[in-house]
Amino acid sequence: MLKLIRKMDNMNFNDQDVNGKLFSWRYHPQRYITKDNVLDYYQLYSSVDELADSISGMVETPSFNQFLLESCQLLANSLDLIHQGYFDAAFYSVRQAGEVILIGALFTNLDNAEREAKYKKWASLESFPSFSKLSGMLCAADSEHRELLEQMPEIDELISKLNRRANKYIHKQGHESFYTKPYGMAPESAGRIHEDFAEYFKAAVKVCAIFRLTADPFPIVRSDPECEYRFPDCITPEFSQSFIEECLGNEFVKHYIETDYYRNWVNAIKSTFPQLKEATYNVSNLHYIDLSNIEDILDELDKLTLYEATAVLFTALFSEKVIAIHVTGMLDAFSNSARPSSGLYLSDMSAYAEQLGGVNVPLAEICHLASLDTSHRYSPVSSFITSFPIASDYVCVETDKLLDSNEVEQGRKAAEELGQLWRQIKVGQCAMSELKETVLFKWIKLNT
Repeated sequence: MLKLIRKMDNMNFNDQDVNGKLFSWRYHPQRYITKDNVLDYYQLYSSVDELADSISGMVETPSFNQFLLESCQLLANSLDLIHQGYFDAAFYSVRQAGEVILIGALFTNLDNAEREAKYKKWASLESFPSFSKLSGMLCAADSEHRELLEQMPEIDELISKLNRRANKYIHKQGHESFYTKPYGMAPESAGRIHEDFAEYFKAAVKVCAIFRLTADPFPIVRSDPECEYRFPDCITPEFSQSFIEECLGNEFVKHYIETDYYRNWVNAIKSTFPQLKEATYNVSNLHYIDLSNIEDILDELDKLTLYEATAVLFTALFSEKVIAIHVTGMLDAFSNSARPSSGLYLSDMSAYAEQLGGVNVPLAEICHLASLDTSHRYSPVSSFITSFPIASDYVCVETDKLLDSNEVEQGRKAAEELGQLWRQIKVGQCAMSELKETVLFKWIKLNT
């Protein structure tokens, strides 16, 4: 008996004997792998990727994102399964994806007390409602969700229709759902199965995307002209036009943006976040400082963070020489004034620069001191770092040319003046708008 257990422990599907057993079955699932590319796996995986990227920035317990990502994982698993010929398991994995994200949507749209009670029941593995009952509970609990489904009444019908078809494969009703068909029937059957699967999979992605939009509308609202350039720190990317056309449908989006749910979000965003000019938005969103539009950025300097505004002022001060600005590990901003940066950013760059003199220190020497390899021919390191102490931090200015003594002195005076404001702004003693009253700001405006 002990020998048998040891033998079983040592067996795996890479063993020749096990492989022999696996492929000796007459009706192996590989018969249901179609030779022609019935499924566009790249496109299907891409739709799952985009759905997974649409994670919500809402903070709650349980996290909706966990349910969203689990649904995406189940969808990805189904593609792997259908590719290997395990079609019934593939259908089941798709159905699970829809059920999981529906549970997440239900938790998200309940009030705190009810959410906590329902979540506790779910997490403790107690009896939990079926898919159809969950959908009804969600409509009953949330009028905005109900309105969304009323805008797309065919969704419920589509889900029911496709689930009925998928259940024939999952629950093995009808010979089409059997693996043990005669050899001659397998190729034709495989084609029909893959067509059914593709239809079911695409519908499930659409349903998951709709349930995603019941958490918040950011994948759509970010591309809304009314909300453009308003929230650069949003972690949720917008749905691409191809995703909308192929997965959600333009008609759904048209109805979605007319709902009270969506309009309430738009109005809240407009009242909370100012609409920035494109160049200012790029500073906040991309940390990209476009000197050709520096006047627009300076006009809205008080709408940036303290670190972003400081990077803008130092970039404008040294203008055409600046490659990038590094603020003590808190911010790395680059500009279009000089050649592209090497992309080597160190959280403790100021410490290394100070050890080497602090002024016009070759970045290559800093990298050598930090034991970084700079030999890669695609990343030449030939810029210079000058470090300016500001309050309790440092601003490291990366330039493509040496700063002259007058410029270094200008930088030190700027850092000293800004340092006083930094301390006050950080503790709320003065507003960001005070930056526009500095000698530095006025000099830059005069010389821009």
